[in-house]
Amino acid sequence: MHIDPKLYRKAFQAYLRKGTPIEWSIKKERPTTHYIWRTRGDDKVRPSHASNSGRVFAWDDPPETGHPGQDYGCRCAAEPFMPSTNEHIDIEVADVADSGNAWSSQDFVDHYYNGGGRGVTIRETGHLSSIVAQYMNASVIKSLQDNIAQKARGNPNGTFSDDFYNTYDMTGIVFSIGDTTIGGRFTGTCVSEFGILTVSGQFEFYLNDEFADPIDLGIELFGDPYPITDQWSGSFGGQVYADPDRSRFG
Repeated sequence: MHIDPKLYRKAFQAYLRKGTPIEWSIKKERPTTHYIWRTRGDDKVRPSHASNSGRVFAWDDPPETGHPGQDYGCRCAAEPFMPSTNEHIDIEVADVADSGNAWSSQDFVDHYYNGGGRGVTIRETGHLSSIVAQYMNASVIKSLQDNIAQKARGNPNGTFSDDFYNTYDMTGIVFSIGDTTIGGRFTGTCVSEFGILTVSGQFEFYLNDEFADPIDLGIELFGDPYPITDQWSGSFGGQVYADPDRSRFG
């Protein structure tokens, strides 16, 4: 669908009568960031404009001929270019295989009394894969996708990054872990073309917790508190609309 010819007629008349730049006149009303150059297709079309026919141009980066309608007597029009994409941001987590048998709550308590305060990793306790699986639920994935899209829009054709963290209830996996902090950082690159952002990057996740109260009394009962930590990585990639009003992300 072409932009209303009345818009171009109005802009051209303003140029002839008042010297108003046509670009200023159409800037406020153009519906897209890019357009397809369309000619009338007859023998009156000047060669330089005929060579533009069917090509996509950005409103903020005009061709050498200027935009359609800018040259004196130009009858060409700009057809709004509305690219479409199957929006997606795919997130993958690297291997998080556990390195030991799953600890029971009693194992955590025994380590409190006998471990001398030595820190343990979640994979050492045999619970990392279960915790990561529970953490990467639909709500967390959507939050990460939205955050990626927002940061990419803030720096198209560049790099972007952000930190994130929250507290999650893991008592369903093992009571002794309970509420634990999981967070991380993502870094990515963005390429913008025709209103579509192509993004890719990496995640670095972490888990921080401490076992300090084996019977949940709020006091330390003659044992040694110890940290429970771990790290794992991931990646992401996909495409989103640069315009958040068109996007399902952000």
